[in-house]
Amino acid sequence: MKILVPFDFTDMTRTALQHALSLRTSLGGDVELLHVVSKESQKDKALVELRKEAESAATTGAGDVNCEVRVGDIFRDITKAAEESDAQMLVMGTHGAKGLQKVLGSKAIKVITGGNTPFIVTQSKGPGNAIKRIVMPVDLTRESAQIVNFAALIAKRFEAEVHIVHKNENDEWLKKKLKSNLAYVRNVLNKKEIKWQVARLSGKTSFAKECMAYGAEHNVDLYAIAHFSESVLPQFDTFSQEMITNSQQVPVLIINAEPVGKVGGQYSFLTV
Repeated sequence: MKILVPFDFTDMTRTALQHALSLRTSLGGDVELLHVVSKESQKDKALVELRKEAESAATTGAGDVNCEVRVGDIFRDITKAAEESDAQMLVMGTHGAKGLQKVLGSKAIKVITGGNTPFIVTQSKGPGNAIKRIVMPVDLTRESAQIVNFAALIAKRFEAEVHIVHKNENDEWLKKKLKSNLAYVRNVLNKKEIKWQVARLSGKTSFAKECMAYGAEHNVDLYAIAHFSESVLPQFDTFSQEMITNSQQVPVLIINAEPVGKVGGQYSFLTV
């Protein structure tokens, strides 16, 4: 397994590297730092500095870290690098949504929607001892359930329990759609022998707020969500935005649901 970490020499991305190294302890495989520069003339210097960061991480006993510097655009080349190198996961630090980013969409969302590799998005909080509880929101859309195989991978390796959360639905037709999605998710988790429980949320406030409140109450270690929007501008998806910038600073496993629905051979590692 290969874990790719976009790196810009900030403390936020150093924390993302810590999360990646922690994940490697249970998932195995290689960790690689990726830095994107705008000019060819910047590449050599950046590689020297990147190797220093990798060597510093190795001195902590976390193991070797590989490095790559690319010339290009951060929004396009992160996902492009992941696909070309057959990386199975990206761990990316984010500063959250500030100022105009709340209108235009966070940088994390823009990168995530550019490819089909699963992301774990982290903030400034470092990794805990282990992942024991994963909260996975499921709604009426078929796409929301696509995250289950990726959540199952993490749950299996960490021996974690998945908490499936959903909104309360009163309409009988909507209940039927939700019931179908929940049955699919439970079936996948049962086949993979993952412990799970289902919680119905009140629906009195936004789905994101209730998911995060549930996570805080149950000391969640990871949120697992599928990004999907039927709007013309998917970066306006406020649910994904709120979740990846949650005030608890809990890491978020997130996939871009549409392309991952056509998941390819590089994800054979999902057989856990």
